[in-house]
This record gives sequence, structure tokens and C-alpha cells, in this order.
Amino acid sequence: MNLNPATAIDGYKVDHRRQYPDNTEVVFSNLTARTTRREYTDHLVFFGLQYFIKSFLIKSWEEDFFKQPKDEVIRRFSRRINNYLGPNNVGTQHIADLHDLGYLPIKIMALPEGSVYSLRVPCLVIFNTDERFFWLTNYLETILSTNVWGMCTSATTAHEYKKILTAYALETDGSTEFVNWQGHDFSFRGMYGAEAATMSGAAHLLSFTGTDTIPSIDFLEDYYGANSDLELVGGSVAATEHSVMCAGGMDNELETFRRLIQDIYPAGIVSIVSDSWDFWQVMTEFTVKLKEQILARDGKVVFRPDTGCPVKMI
Repeated sequence: MNLNPATAIDGYKVDHRRQYPDNTEVVFSNLTARTTRREYTDHLVFFGLQYFIKSFLIKSWEEDFFKQPKDEVIRRFSRRINNYLGPNNVGTQHIADLHDLGYLPIKIMALPEGSVYSLRVPCLVIFNTDERFFWLTNYLETILSTNVWGMCTSATTAHEYKKILTAYALETDGSTEFVNWQGHDFSFRGMYGAEAATMSGAAHLLSFTGTDTIPSIDFLEDYYGANSDLELVGGSVAATEHSVMCAGGMDNELETFRRLIQDIYPAGIVSIVSDSWDFWQVMTEFTVKLKEQILARDGKVVFRPDTGCPVKMI
């Protein structure tokens, strides 16, 4: 998407510059989660600011505004605003002055990313450092909010899931070793577009290691200094889907399982979708017939119910 940073705002913000009192010099704002629909938590996880700063405040403004010819920047801004509001007195001098300045005169102070903090506590504050551009503080609010709140929400949701999984792991098995893999992320098929999926998947990886959203690993390397050569950022296992399991036909399903377990993946974890036809036939018949091959493997075989209500399925 080719985003024009000068108009990446809520439309109602276009002329707030003239609405502030005369002689306004500094606008000081904060980003605060005031409440939550989740009754089980009064804390949030802060995440996403570094990405927003590097991707938008630095890269997008530099490439799509400051490095562009001033006349073209003014033309694009004027055309969009006049076509949007009709001929008006918003003007373009403030945009020209910002272009002349050559950078965004903005300061942000924030909690460390990854912090778990209380509702109604600001996670960041933002203000202008040049009194001529007091209007810029809240001009950036829209793009700041749309980038940060969703990542905070995904990070908080994963954090809460991990607390639940950890509590039951301690109550049952007594070990939390596998918890990091229990909350597996499928943001890539569940979000509105690749960028949203990558952002959500990256936030999920603050709490878990299991993911099918491979670009979220690139995201954490690009913006947060992760290095998958030196650490486990995100991972998964060999796995099938319904198209694989149905390809051999219902009559040959047992052979499909044998081939996967014995020939293709003789070692390591393999996760096999097992309810394409009859989950309980797999569990009561196929597992018995393949017991010898399963036990001979160096690794785990996962029989995965994949479709329908999990409670009814298992």
C-alpha cells in the first residue's frame, strides 16, 4: 500500500491546527488503555512501538514526504484535502514548513516494550519539540493508535492464555516445559491482510514459540533485534492438512498414515490431521495396527483433530 504520511489521519483532524487556541506552543498527549472487555485481567502487555517508529515515523515520512519534491508533496496534500472537504481554508503552509524542517519534531517517552502494566496507566507520552508544530502531536495519533493497540491486544491475549496453560500444567503434569508450544499462532489465515497477520503473530511470540506465521519471525528480526540463528524465535513441526489426508482416498487412509509415520518422517515430531474421515477409527483401529511403527520412531506422532467442535471431537 502506498501510504501518504501527510494524510494518514482521521479526517476530522485535518484542520485542528487552526482550532487550538492562539499561541499554542506544546501539545502533550498520552496513550492509555482506559478499560477492557476482558473481565479476567486488569493488566496489558505493551508492544509495537519500535515497529511503528522505525516503519512509519522514520521510513515512511523520510521516503514519502521529506525526500519527495516539496511542490509534489504540497500538490498531493492540497488535492486530497480539497477533494475530501471541498475548497477550504486549511492551507498548505504548515505542510511546507514541515517539509523545510526536514524531520518530525516529536519526542516519545514510553514503557519498555514487553512491560506488563495496569489499565489506566499511560504506556507512552508524545509531544512536539518545536512550537511551530504543536499540531503534529495529535496529528500522529491515528496512525500511532492503529499500529500499537492491536499489537498490545494480541500480546495481552497471548499472555493471558499462557497464564492459564501454565496453571493447568502445574496442576496436572507438574512441568511447564511444553507450555511454550501449546498456544500456537495462526494469525496468517485469521487476520485482515499480511501486515496485520505479521504484527499479531509477532506479538503472540512474546509469550509462545509455536507459530505458523513465518513472516512474524522476520518481523522480530527486522524491528526488534531477534536472531533465529542464535535463539529460538518461533518454530513448528512437520504437519499435514486435509488435502493431503484426502488425496489417497478413504480406503487408503491407513496406508497414508503408515507412509507418513514410517517412510516420510521416520524421526522427529509429525502432526497428522486425523478427522478427515473418522477420527475415532484412526484412534481405535489405525493406532493399534501401526503401534509397532509408532514405537519404533525416534519422536512423537500427533493425531490431530482439526475440524469441528474440539470438545465433542475429543
